[in-house]
Amino acid sequence: MRQQRPLSMIIAGLSLIMATILPATAAIEIDETDFGPTYDTMVVDTVVGKPLQFIAAVAGTAAYVVSLPFSIAGGNPEQAQQKLVVEPWQAMERCLGCSVAEDNYYKTQAADDSNIVRIVVDQPSEVLINTNDNVVVLPQ
Repeated sequence: MRQQRPLSMIIAGLSLIMATILPATAAIEIDETDFGPTYDTMVVDTVVGKPLQFIAAVAGTAAYVVSLPFSIAGGNPEQAQQKLVVEPWQAMERCLGCSVAEDNYYKTQAADDSNIVRIVVDQPSEVLINTNDNVVVLPQ
């Protein structure tokens, strides 16, 4: 007499097969027409995002000034300055309505850096390698 397999075992088996097949076909293609800020994100960033970033930058600078004696005593004034002053003010430079990824994308497109090697994999996907860094390729 043939024993029936429980449905959960069949689902688990199919899930395992799909998990091994899908990563090979999981390339993400960016549609440049859908990429970038929209009217809505620009309005929200103008009305809410940038003012909040400005408040955070001013508050971070004030907190840095207040915490300076303690950070000097602790030996980390540079780290405090980076986190409380530099990073909040740099966040203000993000393009209007852009996410961090979109802003980075636009800045790499506009950058004229001779140390960047641009390899076009599949339009518009790219692999960027900064030749100032060491790149090691290991054989498998």
